[in-house]
Amino acid sequence: MKSNTTLTLGRVQYRNLAEISKEAGCCLAIGTDEELAGNWGMFNPFAQAVHPDASVNEVCLQERVVILVAAKIDAGALRSVQRPEIDWSQLEDDEIHAFVVMHEIGHYRDNHCGFDTFGITDPEVHADCQRVIGDVNEILADRYAWNAIRPGEPVPLCESGKRLQESMAESMALLDKYVPRTRRAPRTLPCGQYTYVPRAMLMTDSKVAYVGTKVSPELVDRARDRRRVYRRDTRVRG
Repeated sequence: MKSNTTLTLGRVQYRNLAEISKEAGCCLAIGTDEELAGNWGMFNPFAQAVHPDASVNEVCLQERVVILVAAKIDAGALRSVQRPEIDWSQLEDDEIHAFVVMHEIGHYRDNHCGFDTFGITDPEVHADCQRVIGDVNEILADRYAWNAIRPGEPVPLCESGKRLQESMAESMALLDKYVPRTRRAPRTLPCGQYTYVPRAMLMTDSKVAYVGTKVSPELVDRARDRRRVYRRDTRVRG
């Protein structure tokens, strides 16, 4: 079904997508409006704090890559976005949140690294790679997500995708030559509803509810007290 309604991420759906994220080697959190800044999902290459077991009150944090997804997505607005290649209007309502999460996992798992372009000594080649890497990475992330949602089904091209096929193929060849992707098997994180929970998911009661009823209340208090103390100290020092 396709609608123009606002789709709300369900708790069971979040938990399923969190497990898929851990299989890919990263963690999943629900982003705030401020964090997402108008996006429906976001990938941050820098590691963030996660709790290996959120069901117990232990002072134990690890750093892992955390991807963000919006709790609410305007389906009509998402389908109307003009993409470099894939026609997002083909997505069904029940595929949208999963597609967004898989798109962000695609950025994590199957993209060219922008930092690698700094090693290109030829200024013209460097400029060319910088110019195309954003669109190419978006195409790769879209393909990754489409293949995860509709395995074996050809990607549906939007108008720009049809028009720019040749130039995008050239851009991909350029990046493959000078900043090739490094594909590694994901370091799968342990599965389980309360394993590898981003600390951000403990900061509000609504987010804790997405994780589950067995989150340690003491751990929640500890996480929130730490945030309050940090903010208070920051203000005093300023």
